[in-house]
Amino acid sequence: MNSFADRLLAWYEQHRRDLPWRRDRDPWAIWVSEVMLQQTRVEAVREPFERFLRRFPTPAAFAVASDDELLLAWKGLGYYRRARLLRDGARAVVERHAGAVPGDPAALLSLPGVGTYTKGAIASIAFGHAEPAVDGNVERVFARHRGITADVKTAASQRLLRALVVEHLPPARAGDFNQALMELGATVCTPQSPRCERCPVRSGCAAAKAGNAAQLPVRKPPRQAVTVTARVALALRAGAALGNRVPAEEPNAGQIELPGAGILRDLDPADLATVLRQRFAARVTIGAELARARHAITHHRITVHAHAATVAHEGALQWFDLAPTTPWTTPSRKLLAAVAATDA
Repeated sequence: MNSFADRLLAWYEQHRRDLPWRRDRDPWAIWVSEVMLQQTRVEAVREPFERFLRRFPTPAAFAVASDDELLLAWKGLGYYRRARLLRDGARAVVERHAGAVPGDPAALLSLPGVGTYTKGAIASIAFGHAEPAVDGNVERVFARHRGITADVKTAASQRLLRALVVEHLPPARAGDFNQALMELGATVCTPQSPRCERCPVRSGCAAAKAGNAAQLPVRKPPRQAVTVTARVALALRAGAALGNRVPAEEPNAGQIELPGAGILRDLDPADLATVLRQRFAARVTIGAELARARHAITHHRITVHAHAATVAHEGALQWFDLAPTTPWTTPSRKLLAAVAATDA
């Protein structure tokens, strides 16, 4: 048992985490998990994943979901465009494949929202095809193991990384191998402070030999964070709050938010009433700050301040129920919860 794949798979059998999407080979469940895990921590996905599959156990069930049902099912995960693309993919499965997720890699790749990585993950894990699945964890493992000092996101590096996975991929256990690489990157070959002493493939690792694992992989510097101070009006009545449906072109599109200038716009408290009049033809008197919440969207670091509001005329704004079934945005839910806790 000396090959890279043998050592990695033996380690995986002993150390893999018990994750709900690893408990069967249902291609729909695997697809859902892969989409949820994009840009989201594993621990944040466990509960939404199980909740989602209880509500939408098949592509056909999700294909007919309304926008509000979709938003509620995805609550807490963010990046809601992923959910809409997943629904587009589910609808294509119903229309083209009689509701069954196709096993053919080319057919998978033709579905809306399915890219090269997701295709490889579903094809290998659910159907046993010898397809590579190269995510950020896999990039990191092989960039360190082979000592790749070029930017891993260039086209040339991506081709090389894919070729390296294919080189080691055991055809009979492609799905386990892909998951083992991801698991190694997530738990041992981590971005910071890699645990090289625990690595089953340390022998032959160029970065371990050179002592530069922490410097690899090479990527372009991240965009500098933008600090935003947003403000919203908080008006309550009989179990409802004044809100608006987020427009399609803005973050959190389709959800309900407490009204303001938009989550990514700085705003002075003195200007909030004017903005509400201009955006919604609403006449609102703005009072003291009631709560604040922090939120992050891509490279934006946002602090949202909620101000008490007295409403003379709603204009285009509406009263929305505070029940859990209303798809309030995460910042709005944080603010509403903070105010409720203060009043309790």
